[in-house]
Amino acid sequence: MNLIDNIKSSHQSIISKDYPYWYSVGQAKQESNCKWVISKDGWGSVGYFQLTPKMIDSILRPLFPKYKEISYDHFLATAYYMKLLQNRNPSKKLFVTYQMYNGGDWVIKECEKAGSWNWLDCYDNCYRKNVCVWKANGVCKQYKSACDINYEYSKNIYKYGIKYKTGVNDGYKYW
Repeated sequence: MNLIDNIKSSHQSIISKDYPYWYSVGQAKQESNCKWVISKDGWGSVGYFQLTPKMIDSILRPLFPKYKEISYDHFLATAYYMKLLQNRNPSKKLFVTYQMYNGGDWVIKECEKAGSWNWLDCYDNCYRKNVCVWKANGVCKQYKSACDINYEYSKNIYKYGIKYKTGVNDGYKYW
């Protein structure tokens, strides 16, 4: 099976047969440009989806022991983790779930502060630190707002994923 087939079958078997897997294709594009990558981000992120063992190994390894290798376990582990996030997402909107994947529960706090699950309202209530996105010789040369990084993430997932849409979003809203 190819990358898209692996994403579709894993996400639809773990999350739901109606899950709009094309957004997870967009996620693989955003995370790794659809290539198997072992990151040098300092966190040890691996694979198409840049799963971060330092954060989630205790959750994933017992169920998917080969998730850090080029294997179907990597796809299943990603789908399983996305299902856990989706179940914790009060709004069930997928942009929130994908932002949780990228930046933790901050998006939930921002939306709750806004009193809305509208992307722009949540973004307008985001006040996070700036993070270094480019270092040279150990010195940060460029900073970017963690808000911009996380909220651009969900926009990119949508932009990259919608090209692969093959069905309807039965029961799932992105925005």
